[in-house]
Amino acid sequence: MFDFNTQPRKFKFQGEVTVPGDKSIAHRAIMFGALADGVTQISNFMYADDLAVTVKAFRELGAKIHTEISNKDMIIKGVNHQLKPLDHPLQIDNVGTLRSLLFGVLASSTNAYEVQGGEYLSQRPTSHLVSLLKEMGASYQPTTEQALPMQITGSNNLQGITYHQDISNAQIKSSLILAGIYANSDTKLIRKLPTRNHTEILANYFGADVTVDPEIITVHAGHSDLRGQDLTIPGDFSSAAMYIAGALLSEGSQITLPRVGLNTTRIGLLNVVKQMGANIGIENRSINSVEPFGDLVIKAQKLHGTVISAKQVPFIIDEIPLIALLASQASGQTIIDGIHDVYLQISDRLINMRTELAKLGIVMQVHDDQIIVDGNQEIKVKDDVDSHNDHRIAMMLCIASILTDQPFKIKNIEAIDVSYPGFIADLNKVLVTK
Repeated sequence: MFDFNTQPRKFKFQGEVTVPGDKSIAHRAIMFGALADGVTQISNFMYADDLAVTVKAFRELGAKIHTEISNKDMIIKGVNHQLKPLDHPLQIDNVGTLRSLLFGVLASSTNAYEVQGGEYLSQRPTSHLVSLLKEMGASYQPTTEQALPMQITGSNNLQGITYHQDISNAQIKSSLILAGIYANSDTKLIRKLPTRNHTEILANYFGADVTVDPEIITVHAGHSDLRGQDLTIPGDFSSAAMYIAGALLSEGSQITLPRVGLNTTRIGLLNVVKQMGANIGIENRSINSVEPFGDLVIKAQKLHGTVISAKQVPFIIDEIPLIALLASQASGQTIIDGIHDVYLQISDRLINMRTELAKLGIVMQVHDDQIIVDGNQEIKVKDDVDSHNDHRIAMMLCIASILTDQPFKIKNIEAIDVSYPGFIADLNKVLVTK
């Protein structure tokens, strides 16, 4: 465990910083490349801890994966859906995205696998997803009272299901899509609310047939011959969001973030800050790319409170801690409505967010369906803070430290390595003492 001592002075943002490749897209690109026939070449790949676990898992399942860390490239020779049988457990640590999507991948393999997780993930419920995959014909059996380890034996006779979403969850949706590609009949997902759509985009790019309508997603059977592809991953918007928030709140700031992903299901923060009165410039938008991207230009601006609706919440799930910080420094009150589904997924993150910001003098109300933050709160350091091993909270606290000249300690700062190992170094490149 490592602690990080913040500086006893305020900063502003100046210059340009390139954020690493999008982690959500990278997880899925590894999986589709590993399942496909032929070679997949991935550019602008981010070598973060979470992704290293996903790479290791699919190497064990038979994919040949070559990495060029210096130029952020990866080459995958896929297994054409012929996953390798294993005589040892697959260890996925605490990578929640990998767990959910891997359950869908293994649903169509007749090999028996044991999936083990870290302490945190082992306690995180899987029953809802497992019940849906069992309905398709796969077998899932926990070996203890915890969610993991899990014994999984898939089927080469999966049947598509119709699932009326009772939880707006992109990981459950993605797992069912990955299983549905290899089913013998169509899988239909009746949507409660839209969620991030990287799985649908990449499934079609690699050769599956997934149609997306406003109310329903259909995975068409008979299109399981995936082929390797070339893919450039845009900059991770959730990483860019840290700089967006910091630059908006630090007087005198102006910063450019090149080639950031602009998938409409990921950039909910841009809509939120627009509601709060900000104007973010977007230049050099991509044309005909698999995932859209562009350059973001951010200047410091005064913000005011707003009401964030339930329909917006799935698109800001990673940025809620940052939005809480933004709201506390804006004028007026900000309300985030309809967070029930998100609360079920990340209640620990929301509770820890409130706890740690309170140590900086920022208070809020966090309920299971609503967050309320009053504005114009002054940062008054009362105690050192803790990331709770949550990379989003760790980075948000780094941004909060820039807004005050009162130093404090951030405990367990190494949580950042899960998604953005070079964050503090990159941050320091664009910080100027006021």
